[in-house]
Amino acid sequence: MARFYPENPGNFNGSEGEEQVYNALKTLDDRYVVFHSYRWVGDGNRSQADGEADFIIFDPKYGVLVIEVKDGIISYEGGRWYSTTRDTHEKNEIEPFRQAVSSKYRILDEFNKHMRFAPWVFHAVWFTNFDKSQVHNYPLEAPPEIILDADALSWPEDAIRNVFEFWYDTTAARKYPSVLSDEDITRCVGILQPVVRAAETVKTSGVSCESTSVRLTNQQYALLHFLQEQRIAAIYGPAGTGKTILAVEKAKMLANDEEDVLLLCFNEFLWERLKEMELNQHIALHNERTLAEELMPEKRIPFDKIINRFEAYFAEEFADESWPYKNVIIDEAQDFPSDLLAHIHQLVLARGGILYVFYDRKQSVITRKMPDGTLKPNASVWIDQNMDCRLVLYRNCRNTAEISKSLSNIGEIKTQGYVNENHGDKPIVQFCTNQEDIVAAVKSFINQSFGEGFSLTDMVILTTHMLKSSMLTNFAAIGDWQISNKPELGKVWFTTVRRFKGVEAKAVLILDVKTSELTQEITRNLLYVGSSRATLKLKLLILDDVRRKDYPVALAALGDKIEQRKDIADWLGMDIKK
Repeated sequence: MARFYPENPGNFNGSEGEEQVYNALKTLDDRYVVFHSYRWVGDGNRSQADGEADFIIFDPKYGVLVIEVKDGIISYEGGRWYSTTRDTHEKNEIEPFRQAVSSKYRILDEFNKHMRFAPWVFHAVWFTNFDKSQVHNYPLEAPPEIILDADALSWPEDAIRNVFEFWYDTTAARKYPSVLSDEDITRCVGILQPVVRAAETVKTSGVSCESTSVRLTNQQYALLHFLQEQRIAAIYGPAGTGKTILAVEKAKMLANDEEDVLLLCFNEFLWERLKEMELNQHIALHNERTLAEELMPEKRIPFDKIINRFEAYFAEEFADESWPYKNVIIDEAQDFPSDLLAHIHQLVLARGGILYVFYDRKQSVITRKMPDGTLKPNASVWIDQNMDCRLVLYRNCRNTAEISKSLSNIGEIKTQGYVNENHGDKPIVQFCTNQEDIVAAVKSFINQSFGEGFSLTDMVILTTHMLKSSMLTNFAAIGDWQISNKPELGKVWFTTVRRFKGVEAKAVLILDVKTSELTQEITRNLLYVGSSRATLKLKLLILDDVRRKDYPVALAALGDKIEQRKDIADWLGMDIKK
């Protein structure tokens, strides 16, 4: 028997014809896969917004056939198709061929998005109360070879084969036949019917945390499944690939097995939002500061000194036998010092526990210095050198396709398949020459975003500098809009890229970037991190402190063709604000 999706047909939408076709297709052998009542929504490429394919048949020898079913007494008059019920004699206009074609192209579009070589997709119409031998003239949209009738219900396999052979004889398909292997059919089924699994994510929403559900990609879920068997692993992923979601999900998996686990992040704002997710009691949530407050005997250390004191204490004085956590999940691992990660690694190994570190080399924007003034080793380097199991996430599941493309340019992300498939507006870069231009552009961004339907809590303004050195540092308001350095209702949040890392907002404005600083790696990394926080809208303000004629020399590190502002915009993957 053919494999059906779904396994149970339901009520056949009240159609006797659909039930007859369903029962006929049940006689096909298990080489065939059949979708029944497959609903779809348009992706903007074609005019129809939504639709339904009554049946989709995967034939391993020929390809895919979309079938629209109509019952009743069928007629064609004045360029219109009609179906008349036999009991009530009610006559209704129908559009079976247009419906079949729309479904065919929607399915083909989806295959082409995900497959290098998509199978052929053809269409047919099945009139279950019709005898096509009694009709000799058909409209051009309805050659008799693609019409299945009442007689075909008795021999569906031959009837379907005849439809395929017609299409192969009359199209270019005959030169390139579709032969579907079991793997091909499984791939197609997975595209049309992906497994949906929900995970909780954390988004910025004023003074409180907004928890929402997102769909884990197949890659993310497969990685979580793999991690069930792996005790020590590092997971690398560019911005937006769902590292925090997976870190939380892995912690939940351990906690559901009544395993105590430390979920450790770096960013203060991210820690605050994760706290509001009401995690399982077996999960201890910390960032470096709160972990220090738990482990250090000295409890009254100034906020700005606790991190440095903790790192020295943890390296030199901490008694390893008092470490309370067998299992540790670390998000934003690139922001921790390498010696702290190495120490935690040793502690977990000694207890036979589980350790996962999630990181992105490009998001390493926290620098620490040794007593002699030299920089401490980068944690990402330690991870690459010391953790044998390293896995890679590649699919962006946060930002729009247009923002993803900008991130690919700025972060030099070469991973195929990184760009998100959800589209939006292209990011904008605006060049300014003074503080007045910057302030006017900020005001315009807030006004425009508000007019587009974004609330104040949907927006954030980020500086790549420290707050005290930003051009907005002395502004309590821009126009009619109040500004705050923390999330407050009724105010626009203004903070640093470093502090906002790990969080997200629908509309993001980045400022304090100078043209001359674009050649600096730390500036590019901060720009990459800040841009990755925007889910829907992104704008960048650049203070242009380089004379136009000096671009080729001053910005040579960016490429050979940076000669004007438009070249910088192209390098960023953004449109330029005129």
